[in-house]
Amino acid sequence: MKRTIYLFALLAAALSEGCRKYAELTPIDHPAYMRVFNDLPNTTTALNNGQALPFLTFIMDPQMDASGAPAGGAIVGDYMATRQLFSLSYPINEANSSVGVTFNAGIGNTQPSTYLFPLNFEYPGNAHVPAAPAINGFDLSAWAQVTSGRHRILFVSRPENGIAFNNLSQTIRSQVLIDTTVDLDAGEVYTLEAVSRDMSKPDYGLYFRHEAFTHESFEDDKLYVGFVNLSEKPSQLVRDGFAPAFPDRIAISYTYNIQNDSRSTGSTNTFYYPLPGYDNINYTTLITKMDTAIPYLSLPLLPNGYFFQADTLRTYGGINNTGSLPFVSFTFQDADNPGTPFLQLACAQNPATFNNFDNPLFTTANNTLPNLNLIVNISGQYHIYPTLNIMELVDNRVYLMQVQKGFNTLPKQ
Repeated sequence: MKRTIYLFALLAAALSEGCRKYAELTPIDHPAYMRVFNDLPNTTTALNNGQALPFLTFIMDPQMDASGAPAGGAIVGDYMATRQLFSLSYPINEANSSVGVTFNAGIGNTQPSTYLFPLNFEYPGNAHVPAAPAINGFDLSAWAQVTSGRHRILFVSRPENGIAFNNLSQTIRSQVLIDTTVDLDAGEVYTLEAVSRDMSKPDYGLYFRHEAFTHESFEDDKLYVGFVNLSEKPSQLVRDGFAPAFPDRIAISYTYNIQNDSRSTGSTNTFYYPLPGYDNINYTTLITKMDTAIPYLSLPLLPNGYFFQADTLRTYGGINNTGSLPFVSFTFQDADNPGTPFLQLACAQNPATFNNFDNPLFTTANNTLPNLNLIVNISGQYHIYPTLNIMELVDNRVYLMQVQKGFNTLPKQ
């Protein structure tokens, strides 16, 4: 089944199915569940001028040819581009591997670039494979079923063209960036990410996270957010202050912003005001990198009345505004040198259109991410759902993975 997010709404079919299933595929016995991202920067800049082309092929349990180069495998995730800033727990880009994908690409490039070859922003993505079921109430159909046990994992740097990996030359197929093994337990959920470990030279590794949220208890009336710093070792340019990147220790605070309906044209009142008790609140401090355990801190899920004005649903933010829906903003500062924030991030935009404006300029898509409150249209009525959100900080960008409910029950409002 294919799913698409619409403005303010999800397909009604999402309410009746807890995960994407293909009836003609045979489920794997005692599977583990795996999702794979490419976190390597999608451009070469002063931040990463010593790195390889970040267009990859992911291979699990590779088959090697006579020369020792990989020539396929049990799983091959080809044409893997740098991940998008926003991803859901079900396949938001159900058809993201197609000819003619268009998106903004390149530092300083504000004109769309069209790539006339396949692109995949993750695995399984749009791959026709058995998906994970709903676990702990969460829709996890963006994770693929895979055999449990020990597996060899490769990431290979490949050219940006339409030639399938197996048809590339032996020389190209030998450009292995990451070669490691992982152990996957049956019934468990894993996220694998190709990361750079040093900006100034080719040095890559696998970030491997055994997801704990499938075993944790979460309240129905709260949003949850966890942060992890996956930034690499900074280059000398960054250390000297000539290029931007997240500091080693990051202090994070937040504000819950509410529309000020009393503001009129020409008024000096602020457009938004902080929800009482949630103004510039210290959230957490990240003191290490590549953590695999993520603590999830909570925010309130506001009553329905905050999302409507005169029975009309409020609006999402756009590229240059924050709309009128309630939204959470985060402030990131150097914990060792507090003062001017490194990044102020407003989680205010429409999740349906956000990735269309994914722009790899410094910071994150004009300092915005999608709204953390999930708005679902069910038979013509809007409902507000809580979400669990993982924010991964990589060099000068913030990637948001939003894990959503299985939609088999209505929210308590």
